[in-house]
Amino acid sequence: MIQIEQAILRDPVLSRLTILAEREKAPLFLVGGYIRDLLLGIHRKDYDLALPEGSASLISEIEQILGFRFFKVGREEIGTITYRISKSEMSMDVTFLQGRNIEDDLQRRDFTINAMAFSLGEGTFHRVDRSLEDIEGKLIRSVSDRSIDQDPLRMLRAVRYLSTLDGFRLAPRLSEEILSKREKILQASGERIKMEIDRILLAPRRSIGLQVLRESSLLLTLFPELKGLESLDPGPYHHVNALSHTLLMIEKVPWALEWCAHHGQDMILTQEDELALTYAALFHDLGKQDTAARDDKGNIHFYRHESFSSQRALKMMERLRFSNTLRDQVIHLVQEHMRIVNLSLETKEAALKRLVHQVGDLASLLVLHTLADKEASRGILSLPRDEVVEALCLRILELCRKEDIVHPPPLINGRDLIELGYTPGPKVGTILKVIREHQATGEIKTREEALKFLREFEDAADEG
Repeated sequence: MIQIEQAILRDPVLSRLTILAEREKAPLFLVGGYIRDLLLGIHRKDYDLALPEGSASLISEIEQILGFRFFKVGREEIGTITYRISKSEMSMDVTFLQGRNIEDDLQRRDFTINAMAFSLGEGTFHRVDRSLEDIEGKLIRSVSDRSIDQDPLRMLRAVRYLSTLDGFRLAPRLSEEILSKREKILQASGERIKMEIDRILLAPRRSIGLQVLRESSLLLTLFPELKGLESLDPGPYHHVNALSHTLLMIEKVPWALEWCAHHGQDMILTQEDELALTYAALFHDLGKQDTAARDDKGNIHFYRHESFSSQRALKMMERLRFSNTLRDQVIHLVQEHMRIVNLSLETKEAALKRLVHQVGDLASLLVLHTLADKEASRGILSLPRDEVVEALCLRILELCRKEDIVHPPPLINGRDLIELGYTPGPKVGTILKVIREHQATGEIKTREEALKFLREFEDAADEG
């Protein structure tokens, strides 16, 4: 394949590895996604390499030539060890061949579009049947009838490719297999499942991925807590059922970002921000199935549903082994997601400052969450509120840029309170929190005002 060989020679990383493989006469193979992307005209710095177990010494030479150290992931006892490097500018995985040779290895891979290899030492191209045809036809097809049974996570991986590769579709047989074998996905570990869901939610065409997850029933298999939303009447504030609203809200996050930029409030989200925002959208209305109630006039209400949503979300995130940081961010957004919607246009500046201070670094994400939620709610009663919500969101974004609101510089600290006679403990933290909140709203501006507030706080406590 002249196209592949020329691209490899132009790539500074692969050209050095080619020299190494030729010098050592080593069977070092470039495999999978990098070759697929080359054929699609996509240029990434994500490299997948494979070599026989007998050539393990080559790994240290790769480290020396490229100037980095791999870290190991996987389990040696079942032969799933991967040597990995991940940096902002590139990533690389090195694995051992599964089988006697590269042909055996390719037969054990997931999809035909990934079952290709190029020998860096010999310059030879290897592939399974229909790999090139399926790339040209943009078709995701299993390499063998045993592919899903060998690793059920491949069902999610197929959805991920739909979300990342423009114009691709599932082969009919693969679609049917995913639907019939969906329960097998629960055999995969929570960490591996979350990794694939993360990639789908971060993908440029995640709406396609979410649609296929729902149509294949993988979504409700992985998140059975969502089942109660599928037939839930959301009331006059929404135009679709609660589950459809949830998925539509995730689709509207890019719209919310564009809306903010159009109004002079550009935001750059990290991948961690995007995940916190999309998972919060996925979980924000879970509690509606627990709180649905009708009043005397037959109107449906979901009072305090955000609290129940948080409880359900926490269990789901524990099951999928979320990091503590992401878990806390998602829970905070879910708990606070009604704050802006419940405000009026006449809300005072001090109240908005208090909100920004209390929500802290997540305040701008809460605005995006609110805007996406609003845009996904097109019920009769939601439309008159749109301008109010948008105006409040702009006011809050302006306040978010003021560091002295989100993180006001301390006027007094714990040592000051101890010197004034307070005993170290939770009470000190509570007092400092109250003072910082008043400082954020502008009610306290100086150290003297803070000390005065402290004296009045103690007097009121004594009278109480």
